[in-house]
Amino acid sequence: MDVVFVLVAPAVPENVGASCRALKTMGFHQLRLVATEAHAQKQARILAHGSTDVLEGARHYDSLQAALADVDLSIGTSAKARHPFRSLTPAHELAPVLANKAGTLGRVAVVFGCEASGLSNDDVIQCDLVSNIALGAPYPSLNLAQAVMLYAYELRGLALGAQQPEAPSDAQQYRALREKVSALLQAHRYGPESKLARWALEMLPKADTKAIGFLHALCDKLHRPTRSDEH
Repeated sequence: MDVVFVLVAPAVPENVGASCRALKTMGFHQLRLVATEAHAQKQARILAHGSTDVLEGARHYDSLQAALADVDLSIGTSAKARHPFRSLTPAHELAPVLANKAGTLGRVAVVFGCEASGLSNDDVIQCDLVSNIALGAPYPSLNLAQAVMLYAYELRGLALGAQQPEAPSDAQQYRALREKVSALLQAHRYGPESKLARWALEMLPKADTKAIGFLHALCDKLHRPTRSDEH
């Protein structure tokens, strides 16, 4: 699976450059930038020493929605206590969560907010999972480039795995399942703002490959009309 890192509105050029260096040292090369010009500053290039290819290859977007359009599963990072998600996935648990979906994901994104305020709640709700880093001190957050380095380190095994030939798979199986579950909930009048829908879609990213296959079959069976419905 491809892993891309997304920086939303970073304001400090040095953080963009240092993030490029952090990604390359861990084997990652795909960076996406949203609503920023910080990458164009000289300081970004200086801090991206040895990784200017990552900086120059970064893709730019006007919105987070556009940056995630071709992503199967997105992971928002947040140190905030208040956000729409009931549960957080610690950074060190992400690698096994993603590895357990081998063959069902084509592209995963890890999303970071700006230095001053992190991801907004509107940004967070566009993500499938929310993750945090357990800190040993009460200070509320890490520097942006430091956070990128820690997530890249935790996920480095996925970068190594992406370099190996993969067996044939349905790489968009997870995304298709999410769409099926959303449609089924809507059909039973559970809109995206309902507690049941929010809880179901929040738990869905934690399903492994076997569970994803089972849920596909279950959704298909539930979606088929019964004999009584046909008459």
